Amino acid sequence: MKVLFGLLLLFAAPVIAGAYPHDAALSAKLKKEFGAQLRTTSTGRELYGRLEHTGRYASLRVLARRDSSDAFAWFDPVANAVYFNSRFILKFFAAKNFKDADVVEVLWNNKKVRAELVKYAHPIYLHEIVHALQCYLYPEYRQDAGANPLEFEYEAYLTEDMYVHERMKADPLLLREFIRGSYSDIYTSNIFGTYFTLSLDPERYKERIRRYYEEQLGGYVSMEKAAVTRKNSVADSKIMAYASGKVGEYERGNTSLARLQKEKTEYAGFLADFYKTRWPPFSSDALLFIGTAALEEKNYPMALDCLAVADANSDKYGLAPEVLEALRTKGALAILEAASFIRDNSGEMGVEILSQHLKSLEKACAATGRPFPEDLAPLREENYPKAMAYYSGKYSAEKDPAKKDYYKENLDYFSDRTRTVQ
Repeated sequence: MKVLFGLLLLFAAPVIAGAYPHDAALSAKLKKEFGAQLRTTSTGRELYGRLEHTGRYASLRVLARRDSSDAFAWFDPVANAVYFNSRFILKFFAAKNFKDADVVEVLWNNKKVRAELVKYAHPIYLHEIVHALQCYLYPEYRQDAGANPLEFEYEAYLTEDMYVHERMKADPLLLREFIRGSYSDIYTSNIFGTYFTLSLDPERYKERIRRYYEEQLGGYVSMEKAAVTRKNSVADSKIMAYASGKVGEYERGNTSLARLQKEKTEYAGFLADFYKTRWPPFSSDALLFIGTAALEEKNYPMALDCLAVADANSDKYGLAPEVLEALRTKGALAILEAASFIRDNSGEMGVEILSQHLKSLEKACAATGRPFPEDLAPLREENYPKAMAYYSGKYSAEKDPAKKDYYKENLDYFSDRTRTVQ
């Protein structure tokens, strides 16, 4: 897969400012091929039904352009286009020194190259056309926030994760290869980001998204902040309007505020219902599915994180009794197997691997009301100070915000637990 891109470039198209000769043809092909992937699921078909009802999706374009940001793709409401960042397309194919014109040329000209991109990036496309739908339905809200407001991401990520879940259940090979560490690529790693960090608690799921966008990326505006900002702006404009005689501009701003408030109310109701109707069955089924696969692949930290979540508070999430029992049964099995694995292999594990196994086991025992295995307590007491020192060094040296956040989370955990267990 990785060598296709360089081998199949037949000639380089001349650079044309703002557009390339095959943009339109490539857009049509990508829309068709992504659509074929997405429509294999009920989540995708429902999304397309909503999109087509707006009458705007038919004119949406799919383009490849380079951007220096960390975005794999983005939707531009002004251009009505989904842009795939060509920097990451080149990383995916392990290709270098290609200009945007070259990328467009290759993707348009060669079906095999295009098929590889579509095969691994289709959930990212789905995520972006959710944003397209949001912009079609709530244009004032999106415009006022100046970007996708945070609440839009709550819908986009849940839609993407439901879609990924359907695809993985239908064909779990990619999931299993990724869990066992035998396959990875930049798109798949990104796609599994929230899917592998699910919870029975929807607020915890949304909090992870919020922290990523507000604390790491910055610039995302919540629905409430958008309305307050617009209201203040309109109040200021009233003063200036009467001072300058431009009352018409104020009145247009006031009308815009009314539309924003209407969109805010409508979207808040939609989002609440979206989570209420989909979350309980989706989250529990996904946790059981991922956890079972991880257990079979002997990825015990992942298995424990997914399966040992059925604690005393689980009843409040509205799970069916049989689903709750299945989680508890599999969770108990995961704890027993993980403890046995640590006993047999701790001597061969480095500080990071051992600490993550012990941490996951400890948290699973706490969540399910089971005592931590007494014979592993000395190993935990010995390892946790080492883990604290390890993550302190990693946190201090790391520049990437996402990795730094991960190291900080572990540093805090092992620091706190070192004081507690000793």
